[in-house]
Amino acid sequence: MKKSRIRTWAAVLVLGMTLFQSVPAQAGFFNWKKSSSEAKEEKTAYTFVSNDTTILLDTEAAPVIKALGTPKKTFEQDSCAYQGKDKVYTYAGFQLGVYPVKGVDKISFVYLMDNTVSTPEGIKVGSTTAQVIEAYGKEYDEQFGVYRYVLGNTELSIYTTNGLVDAIEYQIVQVK
Repeated sequence: MKKSRIRTWAAVLVLGMTLFQSVPAQAGFFNWKKSSSEAKEEKTAYTFVSNDTTILLDTEAAPVIKALGTPKKTFEQDSCAYQGKDKVYTYAGFQLGVYPVKGVDKISFVYLMDNTVSTPEGIKVGSTTAQVIEAYGKEYDEQFGVYRYVLGNTELSIYTTNGLVDAIEYQIVQVK
């Protein structure tokens, strides 16, 4: 009788350890948050967030423009690459560029112009290059003070002068 009780407890212990080891893969079970290094690994593209609106490049622009509200300014011109009009919408602190593809406007770039907005990682105009590297890592291409980071089909270009960020641009990766 004592042996069967020990076996039962051993089985419960092994089962509990097995379940506990599998939980981090489903951390939401305990409402645990993933570490920032895990979140960076899962990210497949750079995105910009304005208020509660996430802006992902090369996706349909209409829902994003609707969510952002009325722009301060709008500019459009005939597209040199597609049939239709390229458009630039200016909002507080940033611009949103769109291009036409088969009658649908898609997001081509986001350009951060001042320190009233920042990337989700906290980088904004006025940040230092050390802060940029701390936020995005050392896997960048730097030429003439422009730090370029590529993730999926997106490129994050951070323009600097004398070690300080002047502007930030999200764009679709250009095929070379």
